[in-house]
Formats: sequence, C-alpha cells, structure tokens
Amino acid sequence: MIETILATDMANHGKDLSTLKNKIDTFDIKDGKNVKKMIFEENVAKTYENQQCVLSMCVHCADLSNPAKKEPINKIWVELVFLEFFKQGDEERKLGLPITMLCDRKTVNISKSQIGFINFAVKPAYDALMNFVPEINPYMDIIKENLKRFENIVLNEEKEKLKKEEKKDIFA
Repeated sequence: MIETILATDMANHGKDLSTLKNKIDTFDIKDGKNVKKMIFEENVAKTYENQQCVLSMCVHCADLSNPAKKEPINKIWVELVFLEFFKQGDEERKLGLPITMLCDRKTVNISKSQIGFINFAVKPAYDALMNFVPEINPYMDIIKENLKRFENIVLNEEKEKLKKEEKKDIFA
C-alpha cells in the first residue's frame, strides 16, 4: 500500500514509467495480451514486483486523471488546482521564499502548463497503462480533446497578442 501511494509522487513519475515500459517490452505486452506472463511469473518475488508496478501505475494514472475527464469537470479541476498553486506562490512571495514551479500567478500560463502536463506526464502514463487495460482507450480520447482545447486557447492568446502588437505598430 505504501509503495502504491508513493507512486503518486511526481518525483517518481519518470523512473516508474520507465520501469513499466521496460516490463512491457520484456514481456511483449500489447492490447491486453501477454499480461499473465508478467503478473504470474514462477518467481514469487518477481510476480509481486511486477504486480506492484502495474498497480502503482493504475493509482498514479488515477491521480493524474483530471485531463481524462470531460471539459466541464476538467475545467473546474484545473481552476481549483491552480487556485491552490497560486495561493502557495502568494504565500511564498510574502515570506520572501523562492516561488515553487507553477505557483507564480504572475508568470504561469495555465493552458501552456496543461499542455506540458498532458504531453509529458499524462499521455505517456496512460499510453503505457493502455497496454495492460485497453479498455481505457476512451479516456485517451478525452485526454486528446482536452489537449486540443488547451492548444486552441494558447493559439487564440497568441493571435490576440499579435493583434495588439500590430495596433501598437500602427500608432508608433
């Protein structure tokens, strides 16, 4: 149980994902096939280790699941998460401490941060887990929809910024 909870720590994300991907390659796991070879090995200790690896990734993906929720729910969660982040950043600023990454309301672009979060954390984790549980594919579709939505927001922000710069040039 402790290992599973620790797997939700983003500090372990890269290492844990790499371990799972290596196991996927070693046992040739794809579309739910060959899973039994990995989670029911003759070596009991290896079986436990492999089962723990998959269980930990399942819980980690659940922890990262906000982008796998449809837009209205995703939007609310993003707002709540960044409200928490920005309050932390405000407190760090007030105390003269360095502001933690993603916690500075003056510099963070929420949509860009979500694009990075989805591309570098959520999608790779769900892609790996989908080899074991292909039934999560509909969630990948939602993740891609949310990614596209954030990319469109960033694109529109950049277009607006260009329009403002063009107006400045006209009056210069």
